[in-house]
Amino acid sequence: MPLVTLPQFTETEAKIVGPLTFKQLIYALTIGMICLLLYTSLPRSIAFPVSFSCFVIAIFLIAMKKEELPLYAYILAQLKFLFSPKVILWGKKRTQTLFVGEMEIKKMGGEKIKLKKEGALRNLIENLETKK
Repeated sequence: MPLVTLPQFTETEAKIVGPLTFKQLIYALTIGMICLLLYTSLPRSIAFPVSFSCFVIAIFLIAMKKEELPLYAYILAQLKFLFSPKVILWGKKRTQTLFVGEMEIKKMGGEKIKLKKEGALRNLIENLETKK
């Protein structure tokens, strides 16, 4: 059986054009189109400074990295953290998964009860009904 070499560094994205990945290339083309649209639609006196500054900011967002993330992803993560609700846990708590299902409980009298419960409620009802 012939040996097959496995690719290494599968975590990194492939470079398509020069140092740009596919995502970065799409972002650069989109920003280029926006800058061209701004340059053609605005008056000549402000068109160049606005489109050039937009292009420079976009290149920084595409090319720079902070903490192994592209700068645009880092800024989006910071904004998400800033505006999302915070959950503070005190001490060790186990998270219980929600379980929806039906179960039968047989009482001492011989009758069967079908219950549909979720998570902690299921455990509480089960403990109460099967108590000896």
